Amino acid sequence: MLKKGLRALLWFEKGVLVAGLLGLALMAFVEVISRYFLNYSFTWFEEFSRYFCVFLTFLGASLGVKYGTHFCMDFVVTRVGDRAGHIMRLTTSLIAACLFSLVSWMAFEHALKLKKFGTTSAAMSLPMFWAYLPIGVFSVTLCIRFLLQGILHGRGFLKNEPLDMPIGVEEKRTSP
Repeated sequence: MLKKGLRALLWFEKGVLVAGLLGLALMAFVEVISRYFLNYSFTWFEEFSRYFCVFLTFLGASLGVKYGTHFCMDFVVTRVGDRAGHIMRLTTSLIAACLFSLVSWMAFEHALKLKKFGTTSAAMSLPMFWAYLPIGVFSVTLCIRFLLQGILHGRGFLKNEPLDMPIGVEEKRTSP
């Protein structure tokens, strides 16, 4: 049941990301056409697109952690043994999880301050805490995904499993 729920969540995340990027591109196209051919500009679009890009960036970052598509400095990790590589990746996953738990806490704290002060955006009159809330929410998902990666590398270390190579590393190596 948990796996089914996680699969549904992943499907939802991917759908929101794809629909969001396509919607943003379509709205930008309409804005450009409107500005240059009708001499009319939507005042809210620039502000909305900025906030929505932050939302999509953090959502995409969370999915990037799940699939391991973020860039990484893996020169050393790919040249040491499997057990040492698991320890290195476990360590970096835990550090990243701590970092994003801190980012999440600070983002929620900032959003609560903005809500308390009643700050709104200039063009849309959107309460500003809504613009900062996705940073906290997706930082939590980033933290969870880094923790899950850490657990996988901890298991890999304990079971002496081979270290999976990151995308783009095609050389074969033998474990010492």
